[in-house]
Amino acid sequence: LAACNVAFRSYFPYQTTMQRLYMKTGKIKMMISRFISFFALAAAAAAAAPFVPKPKSLTKTTCALELRGGASPIDAEIAAKVLGGLAISTGSVLTVADKFCNRSYGVEEELSPTDARQTIDHNLSILSAGLVMYSLLFRSDINWNLAMALGNLPWAFRAIGDLLNESYKSTGPSKIGSSLIFLFAAVAAYGGLTAADWAGSAFKASSMFALASGLPCLLVPEGACKLWEVNDATETTNGMVTGVGVTLTGYGAFMTALAWGDDIITAVGKKALVDTLSLIKAMYFSPEWAALGVSKAAVYFWLILDIVAAYSILLK
Repeated sequence: LAACNVAFRSYFPYQTTMQRLYMKTGKIKMMISRFISFFALAAAAAAAAPFVPKPKSLTKTTCALELRGGASPIDAEIAAKVLGGLAISTGSVLTVADKFCNRSYGVEEELSPTDARQTIDHNLSILSAGLVMYSLLFRSDINWNLAMALGNLPWAFRAIGDLLNESYKSTGPSKIGSSLIFLFAAVAAYGGLTAADWAGSAFKASSMFALASGLPCLLVPEGACKLWEVNDATETTNGMVTGVGVTLTGYGAFMTALAWGDDIITAVGKKALVDTLSLIKAMYFSPEWAALGVSKAAVYFWLILDIVAAYSILLK
């Protein structure tokens, strides 16, 4: 037996055999571990993957931007960044300095609380759009979902403030109106902040609500005052509501374009076009707005800027 054992070990070395066995077992364990890690990471990435809209005619848009030559006054990206920079800066300042805003545009008389809040709402739309433009044009560390969420947050805070302060008892809008504003804006903001699967639908609903709210203010301000139950209206209220309609319609069109898949530069161009048409309507076809005595020189600055930007971005 001893001789057989020695012969066996000499032909099949025990140490070598066990080493090979352990090596094979270790490789198998390593492969299993890698597979588990891979699928765990894949599952986590899928769960955290943000909603990204399907670009609408991405190839055509990209080609148009790349092939755009010297026919436009300025480069499309520069035009978008100029509008974005002005929107975030003026929106931030004028939203919290409503009296300064009124004086800047030639409205010297003291406004009633109802009319004064329209100035804030007017600039709030500029600020909201400016936040999205700044995030997507100037910051590479802010993704699309977060940018859209930031664009909805100002209106969500405005609405919850109106509800807590019971503004429906003084200036308006109605309790139902403020609740709807908060519902659409807050849900869209939450969906963007959490990268929820339904965020895209929330962005579309919120943007369409903003657009549908802005158009009546722009086109039929008296009817909009009744719809939103604006209290203590004065002879200048309809004109102030028209101003709200100008910026809210532009904000709604801008967010709608983004929600349906336009790139940021194209969306800024469409906003500039809508702002141009809205300003023309207010300046030349709204006697209520003209009665405010708004400085035309100040408005012409924005009108010319919007025309140049829309032409530079949307046309070759």
